[in-house]
Amino acid sequence: MGHVPLAAALLLAASCAGAPSAPPRVPDLTLTSPDGSSLALVPAVSGARATVIVFFSASCHCLKVHDDRLRDLYATYHPRGVEILLVDSEPSASTDRDAAEARDRRYPFPILLDPQAKLARALGAEYATYTVVVDPSGHVAYSGGIDTDEMHLHPDATPYVANALDDLLSGRPPRLSHGKALGCVLER
Repeated sequence: MGHVPLAAALLLAASCAGAPSAPPRVPDLTLTSPDGSSLALVPAVSGARATVIVFFSASCHCLKVHDDRLRDLYATYHPRGVEILLVDSEPSASTDRDAAEARDRRYPFPILLDPQAKLARALGAEYATYTVVVDPSGHVAYSGGIDTDEMHLHPDATPYVANALDDLLSGRPPRLSHGKALGCVLER
């Protein structure tokens, strides 16, 4: 009498798993802008059709080789209501250094500071180039790499972020919710 039939056990296990959970939300944190002012992340995200958050490291060569692709993403998607933010969560981050990096790399978007790496921890960012695409409701629609390239760019790379943005802007969920991030380990 102590044995549960296999079919009943499987049904019980499935019911205990529960319904699929909603995608994670971007935490309500405040980041530091290049001019030293505070930027509340949630209102910034909710004002856009989508927001791309890329974790930044000044010393990461993998990120540096993606600079052109990041500028291209901005040129293509910003006119369509997409914001792009780079976030520096490393202890060596400073507004002066990051403002100089953004200027030298010709970024048309800011590098924001994430004091104490709260955003990086909340979103699971361990590598520079780790990217999160956020929908207007603040839910993470995609997380992972910018594309399938690391140090050497290839014309046939799968453009993870561009694909996620195309899907979101067309009213569809992204075809891929997670891709591998190929970058440098973020300092902690």
